Amino acid sequence: MSKNRIDLEIQPNSNNYLTSDLYLAAYLKTKGHKFTVEKLKSKSNFQFEESPELLSNVDEYLTEKGSCEPLAFTNSIKNIKNLLWNNR
Repeated sequence: MSKNRIDLEIQPNSNNYLTSDLYLAAYLKTKGHKFTVEKLKSKSNFQFEESPELLSNVDEYLTEKGSCEPLAFTNSIKNIKNLLWNNR
């Protein structure tokens, strides 16, 4: 299973984890992590508070070892898309 390009950035001197990957953000939301959204023209960045648990969940997602409830994941995707498109 190949993934599209994923932009990840950990900001120096910050406790924030930043990604533009909608599906990673949905997975992390499903795992209970809170986030904020930064919109830049046609791109959105999802910012999470960095923690060992968050980094572990990111690793699980990227290595395809993570799991979650499919319905919760689908709902997270829909909720994030609604958040992005309804708050233009």
